[in-house]
Amino acid sequence: MKNYVIIQNLANGLVSPFMSFLAAIIGVPSIGISLVSSASSFFSGIVQLPLRRNRHVGYLLRLSTMLLATLWLTMAFIAYGNPVLYLVTYILIAGVSGVNSFAWSLIMERLSRGSRGRVLATYAFYGSIGGLLATLMTGMLVGDNYVVMHYVFIGSAVLNFANTINIWYIKHMDPDSQVIDGVIMMLRNNRRLTRFLLVNTLFAIVWSFAWPLFPLAQVYLLNMNVEQLAIVNIISGSSTLILQRLVGRWFDRDRRLIMFLGRLLLVTFPLSYALANSVYVIYLANIIAGFTNSASNIAYMSFVYDNSRDRKTAIGLYNLFYGIGTLIGSLVSGALITLIINYAGLRNGIRYMLLGDAAARAVVATLYTSV
Repeated sequence: MKNYVIIQNLANGLVSPFMSFLAAIIGVPSIGISLVSSASSFFSGIVQLPLRRNRHVGYLLRLSTMLLATLWLTMAFIAYGNPVLYLVTYILIAGVSGVNSFAWSLIMERLSRGSRGRVLATYAFYGSIGGLLATLMTGMLVGDNYVVMHYVFIGSAVLNFANTINIWYIKHMDPDSQVIDGVIMMLRNNRRLTRFLLVNTLFAIVWSFAWPLFPLAQVYLLNMNVEQLAIVNIISGSSTLILQRLVGRWFDRDRRLIMFLGRLLLVTFPLSYALANSVYVIYLANIIAGFTNSASNIAYMSFVYDNSRDRKTAIGLYNLFYGIGTLIGSLVSGALITLIINYAGLRNGIRYMLLGDAAARAVVATLYTSV
């Protein structure tokens, strides 16, 4: 399973960090960029709840990995360069990725029982290695020659096919059978989980508000290219590798503090893009991502695992609520950006919206101290 997570993150790291940026480059309109920015959360989330009665988690993992390979080939040969096909294909990729992450979450729940922070941090560490190497390769290969992305998409497809073969004959991936609760009954009877889901959804709205703004800031404020974007992700990934296990051990001692700090420090990113006059400021700011990424890899899903009897329904609800929140935030941002730009101009409009989002993130992060 460690080989699987390394290869899968290698395949994902080749392409995912660049999809919103590429959408801006090929001319996807602002609402479309909003959809691309939130697709991996929203469309991933809505497919998971209907899967909660499926007992064949290993089959879901194999099938979704194979479908991802097919869709990345479609992106390489058909969709890339056409704004509409690019958007549709990426939405399909996001949905299939949701099936994949649902299956993986259930497997991780079983493997991490008894030591959530340490085990989840270990697997996230191996995943970060794969993602970091892949992002580095994409940055070195592409630079500002965006035609090369066709070959990067093919590379991601090949890795997904290889990973399908890697897990094809692995047995005993299915978790123990569980009682399946009704959605309404779970939300009504498990007040702590419901409160957490509402707080997390509210944060998802303010968090994702900045997502369509980041590629616009990268293109129009800082004139970044794929190589520079890769460096940003490499700094973020390297910091995550260094801090992942430390944060995992810390989480096992003080869960609430990690949940709060993991959200509060996300203020760093909209602030840095709003105030930076050089890409080097963005490089420096992404050192903080080591902590925020590590917390995101561990803390919030662990809360769901440990505060639910029916983990399948709880995981599905967590991702559904989170996905709805990110879609709302991204679409509101995409709609507002046109109005703000007309009033304040392109560069100032992007900066004002990023500063507003930073303030909203700080306020909503405080709610995690009460869950």
